[in-house]
Amino acid sequence: MEINDRNQLVIIAKVLVGNLQEQALSESLTSLRESTPEHFLPNLFRFAKKWSKASFPIPIAELWADFTKLISLHPEWGFVVIEGAHIADIASFYAEINKVYMAGENWKIGSLDGFDDLLYGGFGKLQDAKKHTIIWRDIAHSRAALGVTTTLAYYQEKLAANSPFNHTYFQQKLADLQAGKGQTYFDIVAEIIQSHPKIDWIY
Repeated sequence: MEINDRNQLVIIAKVLVGNLQEQALSESLTSLRESTPEHFLPNLFRFAKKWSKASFPIPIAELWADFTKLISLHPEWGFVVIEGAHIADIASFYAEINKVYMAGENWKIGSLDGFDDLLYGGFGKLQDAKKHTIIWRDIAHSRAALGVTTTLAYYQEKLAANSPFNHTYFQQKLADLQAGKGQTYFDIVAEIIQSHPKIDWIY
């Protein structure tokens, strides 16, 4: 995929998650339609041709469905979509991550360290992609679901009597969160993503 084509898909993704106004779609779709015949990518060209001719207002739900189908057909382009509305707690966060990244693997991610390792590449859906862009839809829902209440329960589980984890460490984490100065589980996930400078995060 050419750099310009990828950049136009990034712009479309930003519109679809609400970061750019809908007017930005027209120019990006036209650019895709005009550039793809030079290095013919049939799926991309069909997508761009269809939507560059669409009248405004664009039916965003239908465009989103076509866009996500397009990038799912081409994991080598390096785009993934996390559906924030699917995330209700920590378990469902990892269920979404494994559905997105690990469908072809015989093992699953289930910890923050595992999520961090995943983003370095080398395994999972995007192991062969040169670029990596996370498109996180409905991120406000995820932020709330992985917020203070969920994080308090997570730390309290780590502090259970039979827990093998470092109680001193998690007791401090719990105290910080209760004092309003600690990280939520979502904050930790965001920090992990942001620690990978080669990953673009659209939300």
